[in-house]
Amino acid sequence: MFSICPLRDGPPACSYLDYGSVIGRIHEDKIKAYPSARLGYFNKIISVPEATRQLKEFAPDMIYYRQHGPWYPGLGALLKMAPVVMEINTREEVDARLWGYWFHLAETKTKNLVHSKASAFICMTDEIAEPYLQSGKPVKTVANAMNNFPPKILPPSGNRRPELIMTATPLGAAVCWHGVDKLFHLAGALPDFRFHVAGFSASHFRERTIPENLVFHGYLGGEALADLYAKCDVGLGSLAAHRKSLRQACPLKTREYLSYGLPVIVGYEEAEEPLRNADFVLEIGNHENNVRDGVERIRQFAESWLGRRVGADLSFMSLKTKERQRLDFLEQVLHSAGG
Repeated sequence: MFSICPLRDGPPACSYLDYGSVIGRIHEDKIKAYPSARLGYFNKIISVPEATRQLKEFAPDMIYYRQHGPWYPGLGALLKMAPVVMEINTREEVDARLWGYWFHLAETKTKNLVHSKASAFICMTDEIAEPYLQSGKPVKTVANAMNNFPPKILPPSGNRRPELIMTATPLGAAVCWHGVDKLFHLAGALPDFRFHVAGFSASHFRERTIPENLVFHGYLGGEALADLYAKCDVGLGSLAAHRKSLRQACPLKTREYLSYGLPVIVGYEEAEEPLRNADFVLEIGNHENNVRDGVERIRQFAESWLGRRVGADLSFMSLKTKERQRLDFLEQVLHSAGG
């Protein structure tokens, strides 16, 4: 994924929403339709000539490259066209294992080829940034932004007993880190609570008996999801980051919950320091038994937020604030590179 970042007036070469139709030879819809075919990697290779043509035509001052996956033929030439700031949003060595032996092997063997082309790195958490601090290149941490800003605070739900929601997208082997499976125990331990899951459907858990107070809604978006938020009192963030060997995280789901005024329960250390000790964030630890061990804390937290919404100043997570941090860093890198 490339983003062209000119320090001059004019439209960008392509936007994120155009991905798969502007640059990619294979449309993203087809890539998603056949995940086991690994068309994404093949798409990168056959898209190099067109990407090269567009980059030469656009003549960027800088390339912002989101690193994902192993090196591929032609990538090195693309990354030589301008100074490169490389975004790293996961622990690559851990994430690659989730995609199978061959993908992990290719990523491990070619990682340094890719990283050597970077002039600087932007990482999503301090934990992810740690290995790159030894590179001698500039490194900046920019956590995920709250896309809905200013927040659209919902009225209190009016529930007599707490209702909690988790949004989670099934993505092959990576689904485990959401911790959806941990909700089965939680629903059983808190039978007077109600738990909602958007993204997963009951068919994902055919082999399990689903408690009556655990409701799977399947995919929801837009107004349908907002309507469900309005009926809930607390948002559940990722509860099993330990399964991806992650200590810190900054999931978009928790930012979205907060943008609607829902307090959150999380199973990791928040990347944003102001959220770590906030009274509207409950961290229950980052281990396999965090939910089982934390039932009473979860109960007390959820009950304490009945009839209330989060009204704190969250401007430090706004998209404008985060992109200003990113652009300021890009400008520093460009100037140090002689641009």
